[in-house]
Amino acid sequence: MASKNTESLLALRFLKGVGKKYLNQISLSAEIAGISVESAFFSSKLGQGKFDATEVQEAYEKAKEQIRIAEEMGHNIISKLDDVYPDSLKELSDAPPVLFCAGNLSILKENIVTVIGTRSPTEHGKYIAKKVTDWFVENNWVIASGLAKGIDTIAHKSCLERGGKTISVLAHGLEKIYPAENRALAEEIISSNGLLVTEYGYNSYVGKSNFVERDRIQAALAKAVLLVQSGLNGGSLHASRSIINYGRYLVVVGQSKTDVANQEPNIMANELLINGEKSQRLKLLQTDELGLKKVLYLKDKTLFDKVDSIILRGPLYGEYGVESQYLNKELF
Repeated sequence: MASKNTESLLALRFLKGVGKKYLNQISLSAEIAGISVESAFFSSKLGQGKFDATEVQEAYEKAKEQIRIAEEMGHNIISKLDDVYPDSLKELSDAPPVLFCAGNLSILKENIVTVIGTRSPTEHGKYIAKKVTDWFVENNWVIASGLAKGIDTIAHKSCLERGGKTISVLAHGLEKIYPAENRALAEEIISSNGLLVTEYGYNSYVGKSNFVERDRIQAALAKAVLLVQSGLNGGSLHASRSIINYGRYLVVVGQSKTDVANQEPNIMANELLINGEKSQRLKLLQTDELGLKKVLYLKDKTLFDKVDSIILRGPLYGEYGVESQYLNKELF
């Protein structure tokens, strides 16, 4: 299923040189003027001169094929002009104009936290991931992650075990699942009132940049990102940086005494963010001092309620400064 405006945005994506920025501009123009995306496009400078009728027709045919596949698979294609499109994305200038979805669309409007981390967690990291996920599920949060091995998988499974709802953000079209070993998990997510979502169409090319963009969307959907465990070069840092850039919270989870003593490589990003010098934290997160005010350090399980309250209320810099956000006790 797809609305007429969504079909038009989908078609415009197939025109050479038309990117995300332009599609968002056209969406906004159509919304402000109260006209269709198609009308907004053909009244624009780009729509009046750059493409001939054949190119536009071929683009619409490709869009219709994407919609046909979606309908055949029982999926939905939504855009920024649809009511079901998540508000958390709509407000962003780099939002994906179109999303491909399998499952329960309504949870895109609920309170979402993204749980992320290394594909190779320590045993303590696995335990921490489950405990953190369990707490947020019990407190009525939707859990988002990326269906990758390791922390992502634990977050999805822990959420389902608790009867919660989870969103998996994919780096490819909905016709495939990566890693393949998580196909059954993906099916369980859908059957358990959860959702698979991606900005990539069916049978689209999968490159390394897809995964970076996927991480960005994981962050954009959420009120906060929970960094459970990551090395200094971990892919989880993409979402960690993105959430700060969006003006929302990054929650850095404390590590076990055993893992700290063993200097486990896949906890070193967490350790640096909790115990490192300010200059080191700024460099790792590629941010400034204002960005650091969006970082919460969760090191005590009694502090879940406080973190939950801060996330829900949003960035109140006057009330919660850097030092008061440094929740400095042992967590696990």
